[in-house]
Amino acid sequence: MTERLKRLYEALKALKLKDIIIYDFQDFSPFFDYQVIATATNERQVHASIEHVRQAFPEHSQMHVEGTEENRWLLIDLEDIIVHVMHKDEREFYQIEKIFFERKTVGFEDDRDGI
Repeated sequence: MTERLKRLYEALKALKLKDIIIYDFQDFSPFFDYQVIATATNERQVHASIEHVRQAFPEHSQMHVEGTEENRWLLIDLEDIIVHVMHKDEREFYQIEKIFFERKTVGFEDDRDGI
Protein backbone atom coordinates (compact mmCIF):
# COMPACT_ATOMS: atom_id res chain seq x y z
CA MET A 1 0.00 0.00 0.00
CA THR A 2 1.43 3.31 -0.97
CA GLU A 3 1.38 6.55 0.97
CA ARG A 4 -0.21 8.19 -2.09
CA LEU A 5 -3.09 5.73 -2.04
CA LYS A 6 -3.69 6.36 1.66
CA ARG A 7 -3.64 10.13 1.04
CA LEU A 8 -6.22 9.76 -1.73
CA TYR A 9 -8.43 7.52 0.39
CA GLU A 10 -8.38 10.02 3.26
CA ALA A 11 -9.26 12.92 0.91
CA LEU A 12 -12.25 11.02 -0.46
CA LYS A 13 -13.42 9.98 3.00
CA ALA A 14 -13.13 13.59 4.22
CA LEU A 15 -15.57 14.59 1.49
CA LYS A 16 -17.99 11.93 2.80
CA LEU A 17 -17.93 9.90 -0.41
CA LYS A 18 -19.40 6.42 0.00
CA ASP A 19 -18.62 2.90 -1.19
CA ILE A 20 -14.95 3.61 -1.89
CA ILE A 21 -13.38 0.59 -3.57
CA ILE A 22 -9.71 0.38 -4.52
CA TYR A 23 -8.73 -2.13 -7.20
CA ASP A 24 -5.14 -3.34 -7.53
CA PHE A 25 -3.83 -3.34 -11.12
CA GLN A 26 -0.10 -3.51 -10.32
CA ASP A 27 0.37 -6.92 -11.94
CA PHE A 28 -2.02 -6.21 -14.80
CA SER A 29 -1.62 -2.73 -16.31
CA PRO A 30 1.60 -1.01 -17.40
CA PHE A 31 -0.18 2.37 -17.30
CA PHE A 32 -1.48 2.61 -13.71
CA ASP A 33 -1.32 0.68 -10.43
CA TYR A 34 -4.76 1.29 -8.94
CA GLN A 35 -8.28 2.28 -9.91
CA VAL A 36 -10.52 3.81 -7.27
CA ILE A 37 -14.31 4.13 -7.45
CA ALA A 38 -16.26 6.35 -5.04
CA THR A 39 -19.91 7.40 -4.86
CA ALA A 40 -21.21 10.94 -4.38
CA THR A 41 -24.79 11.78 -3.46
CA ASN A 42 -25.09 14.89 -5.68
CA GLU A 43 -23.34 16.85 -8.45
CA ARG A 44 -21.92 19.39 -6.02
CA GLN A 45 -20.14 16.64 -4.12
CA VAL A 46 -18.83 15.14 -7.36
CA HIS A 47 -17.38 18.50 -8.39
CA ALA A 48 -15.93 19.16 -4.90
CA SER A 49 -13.89 15.98 -5.20
CA ILE A 50 -11.64 17.70 -7.76
CA GLU A 51 -10.51 20.29 -5.22
CA HIS A 52 -10.12 17.72 -2.44
CA VAL A 53 -7.86 15.59 -4.63
CA ARG A 54 -5.89 18.67 -5.75
CA GLN A 55 -5.30 19.64 -2.11
CA ALA A 56 -4.18 16.10 -1.30
CA PHE A 57 -1.82 16.07 -4.29
CA PRO A 58 -0.33 19.55 -4.71
CA GLU A 59 2.48 18.03 -6.78
CA HIS A 60 -0.14 17.26 -9.47
CA SER A 61 -1.13 20.84 -10.22
CA GLN A 62 -1.84 19.87 -13.84
CA MET A 63 -3.74 16.64 -13.13
CA HIS A 64 -6.07 15.57 -15.91
CA VAL A 65 -9.81 15.52 -15.12
CA GLU A 66 -12.61 14.32 -17.41
CA GLY A 67 -16.35 14.85 -16.87
CA THR A 68 -16.43 18.34 -15.38
CA GLU A 69 -19.17 19.50 -17.74
CA GLU A 70 -21.86 17.26 -16.26
CA ASN A 71 -20.44 16.55 -12.77
CA ARG A 72 -22.03 13.10 -12.77
CA TRP A 73 -18.94 10.96 -13.37
CA LEU A 74 -15.44 12.33 -12.98
CA LEU A 75 -12.29 10.57 -14.00
CA ILE A 76 -9.18 11.95 -12.31
CA ASP A 77 -5.79 10.81 -13.62
CA LEU A 78 -3.04 10.79 -10.99
CA GLU A 79 -0.71 8.83 -13.28
CA ASP A 80 -0.38 5.68 -11.15
CA ILE A 81 -3.93 5.97 -9.74
CA ILE A 82 -7.12 6.43 -11.77
CA VAL A 83 -10.04 7.83 -9.73
CA HIS A 84 -13.71 7.52 -10.68
CA VAL A 85 -16.05 9.73 -8.63
CA MET A 86 -19.58 8.86 -9.65
CA HIS A 87 -22.99 10.22 -8.78
CA LYS A 88 -24.94 7.44 -7.06
CA ASP A 89 -27.36 7.11 -10.00
CA GLU A 90 -24.50 6.71 -12.51
CA ARG A 91 -22.78 4.15 -10.33
CA GLU A 92 -25.96 2.10 -10.03
CA PHE A 93 -26.64 2.36 -13.77
CA TYR A 94 -23.16 1.61 -15.14
CA GLN A 95 -21.98 -0.81 -12.42
CA ILE A 96 -18.39 -0.53 -13.62
CA GLU A 97 -17.13 -2.60 -10.70
CA LYS A 98 -18.51 -5.63 -12.57
CA ILE A 99 -15.69 -5.32 -15.11
CA PHE A 100 -13.13 -5.44 -12.28
CA PHE A 101 -14.52 -8.63 -10.69
CA GLU A 102 -11.21 -10.49 -11.12
CA ARG A 103 -9.07 -7.72 -9.60
CA LYS A 104 -7.95 -7.75 -5.98
CA THR A 105 -9.27 -4.98 -3.76
CA VAL A 106 -7.23 -3.01 -1.28
CA GLY A 107 -8.60 -2.00 2.11
CA PHE A 108 -7.53 -0.02 5.13
CA GLU A 109 -7.64 -1.23 8.74
CA ASP A 110 -9.53 1.88 9.88
CA ASP A 111 -12.19 1.50 7.17
CA ARG A 112 -15.68 1.04 8.56
CA ASP A 113 -17.52 0.92 5.22
CA GLY A 114 -16.11 -2.51 4.48
CA ILE A 115 -14.00 -2.07 1.38
